[in-house]
Amino acid sequence: MISAIGRLGELMGESGREPTSVNWAEAVERLGVQLPADFRELVERYGRVQYFGDLVVGAPSLRPGVPDGERFDGLYEFNKDIGEMLEVWYGWVPEFGRPYEPFPAKGGLLAWGSNTTCDYFCWDTSADDPSQWPVVVWRFGISEMNYFDGGMADFLAAVLTGEFPDAEELIDRSMSPEMWRSLSP
Repeated sequence: MISAIGRLGELMGESGREPTSVNWAEAVERLGVQLPADFRELVERYGRVQYFGDLVVGAPSLRPGVPDGERFDGLYEFNKDIGEMLEVWYGWVPEFGRPYEPFPAKGGLLAWGSNTTCDYFCWDTSADDPSQWPVVVWRFGISEMNYFDGGMADFLAAVLTGEFPDAEELIDRSMSPEMWRSLSP
């Protein structure tokens, strides 16, 4: 089987934890969309991940005892909050226009991560196939959006290797010597 996370998995190595089985149909039920395969594989292999103590990839709740129907509530609420913030931000920066609508609008930004400097890592959900969703980095603090023509795993690999412009601004490597750690049980 070919890994959906490709080079990111090579950079991260073994997870040191048992893979987690997630009922991804619940994501469709709660969020209204299937999530990309690279995100699903990352979560199942590594759980909720934090890079260098800074950038966090969100995930459904993996705590034991949480009913399947509630596992995606946090991701849903996170995106609801991001949508409200995006609406306010568009009002503050009218010259920026409205290149993306908040999720759940078709083509809306669906956030999957954030960092300590209020950058939000999102998918542009315009394509019908989630594997074709590019990444948009909403740089809230400096009023810009950066587009990455690739999926989440390719984006994270580009940031971790310094290939993405502004990679050093997206992850403060001084916060932790560990490249990554799982925040999941």
